[in-house]
Amino acid sequence: MKKKSLFIIIFAFITSAIFYFYHGNAARESIIFFPIDESVSFEKAATSLELVGNKDDDEYMIEWDVHSYTDKEIYLRQDISLLFSDGKLIDTLSEWEDQSQKLAQFKKVTGEDSSHFQSISLHYGEIHLNNDLIRSTQFMTSDHLYVIDSEFTELFSFKKPQTKEEEEWKGILDKVTEQHLEYNWNQLIDHYKIERNEYEAIPLIDLIRYNTSPLLGLSKAKTQEVIGSLWEGLYKNYFLGLKSKEGKVYPAKGSTMPLILLAKNSSHIIVLTQTEQGKPFKFIQRIEFTE
Repeated sequence: MKKKSLFIIIFAFITSAIFYFYHGNAARESIIFFPIDESVSFEKAATSLELVGNKDDDEYMIEWDVHSYTDKEIYLRQDISLLFSDGKLIDTLSEWEDQSQKLAQFKKVTGEDSSHFQSISLHYGEIHLNNDLIRSTQFMTSDHLYVIDSEFTELFSFKKPQTKEEEEWKGILDKVTEQHLEYNWNQLIDHYKIERNEYEAIPLIDLIRYNTSPLLGLSKAKTQEVIGSLWEGLYKNYFLGLKSKEGKVYPAKGSTMPLILLAKNSSHIIVLTQTEQGKPFKFIQRIEFTE
């Protein structure tokens, strides 16, 4: 009997440990939009890109910082961030913490050749109220950095051009990124036979504008709902890997910056991207209106 009791205790411990492990990962790998709680806000939130210096003769390093601070401790805090170079995803950051109000994370990223780096972050909080209601809070931040690595000049960086040389480099790098993205986005629009004039096109990096401004045809409150649901979908279907209908997961790294197509009749959103190898992906998010 003693052996049997000991076995039951050990089995129960292992089972509870396994449940905790999977439950923890499940909670960690999900961003779920709940109605916005106006009583909770972000006191501080920022995304920052800065040139650190040369790593060696061929490479340099930039520091990528993401941090945020809510005005009170809440049930769950989570920040995610995407980093693009010349329109391609090169890295991601993610951090979460229970019963917290502050998150901070950073990474040093290696680069080579002159590039335009762009990062956008979602700062998210899940709030559990005393009456068992669940609410959320969210805010987006972004940053960008031009890094010039040329044999004709010393390594340098800037955000806003201050000299004629910087203006010229900005023009060159903007053109490179624009041509790359437009070519890929046009391919995707043609592939999926999408009527361009029925949609407003928004590159992912430009979502930052809708922290305070409404999306076309939507109220500010509805915009926040749509943005929250959009990030929920982006996290599941892009940040964690591109999932095909067959269930295969492709790495998002190297993929084209997602293009968000908002239907002008406010019925749905289409998200377009393609892998580094050129495999196209399309995700649709319906916009529901309650009576």
